[in-house]
Amino acid sequence: MPKKLQNYENIHLITHTDLDGVGPSIVLRAFGITHSPYYVETRKVDEAVQTRLNELNDHELLIITDLSVNEETAEMIDKVNKKPDGRFVVLLDHHASAVSLNSYEWATVLPIVNDIKMSATTLIFKALKDAEYEISPIFHSTEEELKEIEKNTEYTTMEKETFFDRLAHLVEDIRLYDTWDWNVLSIQEATDLNTIFYARRRHDFIHARMDYLLNGQLFTAEDLAYLQFSKEELQKILKKKSKQMIIVPQYQLKGHDTPINIGVVETDSYYSELGNHLAEKFEEEIDAVFIISLVKNRVSLRSIGDKVNLSEIAKAYNGGGHPNASGCDLSELGPEFLQAVLEAGKNK
Repeated sequence: MPKKLQNYENIHLITHTDLDGVGPSIVLRAFGITHSPYYVETRKVDEAVQTRLNELNDHELLIITDLSVNEETAEMIDKVNKKPDGRFVVLLDHHASAVSLNSYEWATVLPIVNDIKMSATTLIFKALKDAEYEISPIFHSTEEELKEIEKNTEYTTMEKETFFDRLAHLVEDIRLYDTWDWNVLSIQEATDLNTIFYARRRHDFIHARMDYLLNGQLFTAEDLAYLQFSKEELQKILKKKSKQMIIVPQYQLKGHDTPINIGVVETDSYYSELGNHLAEKFEEEIDAVFIISLVKNRVSLRSIGDKVNLSEIAKAYNGGGHPNASGCDLSELGPEFLQAVLEAGKNK
């Protein structure tokens, strides 16, 4: 991360669409760094980055977080960074499937630091903290996400310390959820934060978290009411989907040496909670859970333990993620996978 961001006329951020993808934008705003965020799905990252590279003007910075790029895009970035025109690109990621990018000077891919699993939000927070940037929150209008309407730079030292502590707490909640450490450590607040993220419009979620820096209230009254409703709905879904799950026995997937038993369910909500619940409940019967969304043409892969590295499987199908939580397009698995699910369903 460049230590003098004020040297750039404009800063662009390309990041993922999930909670850990939005986190870096919140962190940048908290440190008073004006930027233009672009949220893209994993499968569209190379197209988005290449388009932005072609549009990048002199003395502009592009930050890529929570996403990796292919070799062609990496070479394009390398050429841009070697030109003496003030344009620069940096990438911060934490997915093990992207560690090969560390061969480039502009890329930092750190899945684990000091035995702690990293998130993109944590990495950019640490980068700005280590570069000694000060907290100076930027606030935006609710109608126009990218339009800055206020920048208060007259905070007291005590206020800045309070804001920093609150931001660090938020960053850790995001890390806990994204790495699934929240489940290991039984920290419900982290998964509640993710639930609210998907229940709100993106810019409303961001504004509410920025307000949290000022008032110390992580969840609004509306958030708390929704969480109560959500937990009741979740229990119904967990019970229903446990009965509906189909086990596909001994299925050979790319990215893994031996066949595995896969539990398959279809839903458009509560992917992580459902995946973890089924993986634990049926631990003796299945090696991984595949949660299919027909509407989104996506499949979320979940597991517990270290028997299967789901990030390698997802990568083999042009997706990505973590060893216990990954994803890819459903169509990438091919018709043979859906046929295997249908056959297993007949025998249920």
